[in-house]
Amino acid sequence: MKRFIAFILTMLFLTVPLTASAKGDINEVASFNTYKNTNTVLPYRLILPDNYDDNKSYPLIFFFHGAGERGNDNKLQFFHLVQYIYDNAPEDCIIVAPQCPSDNQWVDTPWINGAYSTDKVKESNEMVAVMELLEDLEIKYSVDADRIYAIGLSMGGFATWDIITRHNDVIAAAIPICGGGDPSKAELLKDTPIFTFHAINDTAVPYQGTKQTVDAIKGVGGTKIEYTQYSTGGHGIWNQAIQTKGLLEKLFKCKLSDRYPTETSEDESDNATENSGTENSGTVNGEASTDASIESSEATGENEEGGFWNATTLTLAISIAIAAIITALLSVFKKKKKA
Repeated sequence: MKRFIAFILTMLFLTVPLTASAKGDINEVASFNTYKNTNTVLPYRLILPDNYDDNKSYPLIFFFHGAGERGNDNKLQFFHLVQYIYDNAPEDCIIVAPQCPSDNQWVDTPWINGAYSTDKVKESNEMVAVMELLEDLEIKYSVDADRIYAIGLSMGGFATWDIITRHNDVIAAAIPICGGGDPSKAELLKDTPIFTFHAINDTAVPYQGTKQTVDAIKGVGGTKIEYTQYSTGGHGIWNQAIQTKGLLEKLFKCKLSDRYPTETSEDESDNATENSGTENSGTVNGEASTDASIESSEATGENEEGGFWNATTLTLAISIAIAAIITALLSVFKKKKKA
């Protein structure tokens, strides 16, 4: 009897969170939503920061659940990790957790194969819907397009690898856990920050799929990928993985612009370089330093070449006025003296 009680107490201890949520229950703060297109219906939960402000810009996290959380109840996708991510995100962010329909997959490939080819496996209807949903969210909310992240486990680990491969110019960084990627796209992924995890005794999704992709990326000079390989833990390592010290902090430091500087930024940089050689020097080859300074001078009538009230003209006018006043005073003085 004592052993039975000890067993029950142990199980209860393991099922209780290590710390109580400081931000509240995600099931209470997340809204229920549905995205539809011609090919699929995608339920999703949306968590906005407390005191959300349209004037601010927020990082966005896509969370991809595993096979056991598929369905249309729009609840099961919160079963793993999302509460921890919500509680421990290093700054305010938007969290989006879509739910894959039953009998469908985020990536249409057998999980037991591990690695797969994105050239041979067409993007699933569900992942197409996810990208369309992102476009919709960017219109409705103040999303920081420079910091859009993906996190997923198991079937969702495949989704995470898939989205950073097919949409590498959109996703800034990712955390795929016990999933599988495409080693043939190593060159594309070599500069992408990826923090990935797998256990060698995983019998559901073989770790070789992750390791092959990691080795391929490192083989082409990739230095932004971090791979943690567990010797035990099987397929259910995701709780241990997500609690890796500093993991979320490292994720949030990643920016898409570090890999893909925008054309706007480049143009601004070019303009700054061009202007730095003129504005700071005052004149270039004897000409006015900037068009803006010329326009300003013309508007106030101070341009030396064509303006009316230039320094010389103004001095002359003042001299004439003073002379006229003196002449008038002398004339009055002479009249009084004669009188």
